[in-house]
Amino acid sequence: MSACENPFATRRVEKLLSFDPRLCGTSWEELEDRWENMGRQACVTGRHGAGKTTFLDGFERHLELKYRVVRLFFHEGHRDLGKEERGLLSKLEGAVLLIDGDDHLPSLQRRELFRWAHDARGWLSARHRKQGIPELLRLAPDEVLVEVLWRRLLPESAGAHLDWAGRLEAHRGNLRELWLECYDRWNGEEVKF
Repeated sequence: MSACENPFATRRVEKLLSFDPRLCGTSWEELEDRWENMGRQACVTGRHGAGKTTFLDGFERHLELKYRVVRLFFHEGHRDLGKEERGLLSKLEGAVLLIDGDDHLPSLQRRELFRWAHDARGWLSARHRKQGIPELLRLAPDEVLVEVLWRRLLPESAGAHLDWAGRLEAHRGNLRELWLECYDRWNGEEVKF
């Protein structure tokens, strides 16, 4: 079987498992209303691999129907507010700023980032902890969510018999790592743990 035929191939997972706010008991409209009530300054939090970037992808698609959106992405390999980011930040007026991983920045650069953010129409940060920022949503995947997502990936499968709580615990709540493990363990018919 080729890699692209694996039901857990990254592109397929990203396509089929875009963020669905209904799984959190809400809608994009309700989330936007809450964000508005928070002064358009909030964060979405969760552990590594909990779905924060996937959430921002969906929120961006929702917001860009009405606003210009500027997106910044920081991670272990990119921990610096560089020339490119500062160029984007200098043109924020009227735009919504979505920030992924600002908690990777050194504290002085993070303060600089949020000074720039005041020029935006609003901002939303995806981070591990709220650290004094109002929390729009906390993402904490559990075995019920994993089962729902599994059925979206493999509707014909009987994945209910798998120990999702144990697998999720083994990956410390990291959905990305869980799907990568499923990719590695797929034998063409099922996942063998």
